[in-house]
Amino acid sequence: MQQWWGTIIAISYVIGIGLAFRALYIAANNNNRINKNSALLALTAAMLLLNLPSLMDSLSMTIFNQGSEQALSYSPPSHPGSIYIQFAVYAIMTIGLIGIIRGVCLLRNSSEQSRNFSKAIIHIVGGIIAANIVTFLRGIGATVGGDVQSYIAKIIG
Repeated sequence: MQQWWGTIIAISYVIGIGLAFRALYIAANNNNRINKNSALLALTAAMLLLNLPSLMDSLSMTIFNQGSEQALSYSPPSHPGSIYIQFAVYAIMTIGLIGIIRGVCLLRNSSEQSRNFSKAIIHIVGGIIAANIVTFLRGIGATVGGDVQSYIAKIIG
């Protein structure tokens, strides 16, 4: 996942700049209070996307007590099926980062549709868990213990 981190940050910067310009356009052209709230949430979402590395670090430190750079680096165990496990872990991490970005974008629309706020929170929390899937599975193994912990350690490494 480390090799894609720069690309993901660049994409989030482009989306964030687009949201910022859209928020400024909405705020400048409309006098409606709902549109002002929408512009404020769009600007907040833009700021979060423009600071994606800091956002990922703070979310990872809050939930898993490790930085995002440490969580996104993964070296699989050395056994014959490890390449498939590595692909699956990277795919889940990528989907998690997309989920976080999607949650931030849904947060932008929460002033217009209140049900989007709960969807945004679910996307952000699910994205955090998916982006930190290795740590999450190790935590489940440590919590349950016994055979589950040894099985997860055998698969994940």
